[in-house]
Amino acid sequence: MYRLIYFSSAGRAEAIRIVLDISKFSWENVIVDFSGYSEMRDSGKLPWGLLPALETPSGILSESSAILRYIGNMTYLNPNDEWSAAKIDECLDAISDMTHILTDTFRINDIDEKIAAREALVAPGGKLSNCYDTFCHKLENSKTGWIAETEGPSIADIRLFSDCFGLVSGNYDGIDVSLIEGRDILLDFHTRMSEIPEILSRYSNMQDDPIRWIYRPDAFSK
Repeated sequence: MYRLIYFSSAGRAEAIRIVLDISKFSWENVIVDFSGYSEMRDSGKLPWGLLPALETPSGILSESSAILRYIGNMTYLNPNDEWSAAKIDECLDAISDMTHILTDTFRINDIDEKIAAREALVAPGGKLSNCYDTFCHKLENSKTGWIAETEGPSIADIRLFSDCFGLVSGNYDGIDVSLIEGRDILLDFHTRMSEIPEILSRYSNMQDDPIRWIYRPDAFSK
């Protein structure tokens, strides 16, 4: 039994939840609030004092990319050759860099100022908009159609799907689906990812979920 511990949000754990579904392992989705997290952190149970954390038969593993690699290595989502594995790591780092672009905006207390700051990031030429352009370019020029040019989807594709579309779900003031309008290669990628059987099954009944509706195949057909 594996136990993934995180908050109720998608955040850094959603990609892991998808990979665990694909793994077919028996696993439990453990949801904690901030109080529960603080208790775990203060007890020293978390290796780096952070969530997500995965309880495994060998112990507790932390850091989302490390958890993705660990589970991915036991599925078809991670190739065996070192070059492909390195390219996947490269993509994971790039996707992580994208999510960090928003970090400073979370420290802005004034809502209008926060929205203005984020609108600048998603406007043409903004840092976040440029990241989406880069991912479009990578997908368009991939020989296989997958972000790390693997033969099939990898953990990097799972993370890109989770993070790239999670940002436009409407849960971040100042960012909405307009960020992906006109980026047809990303929409095609979304269609291919959302139709992976385990992903389709996970989100099939979440059309009214305020966070996870974005992962459904029909998310952009409304």
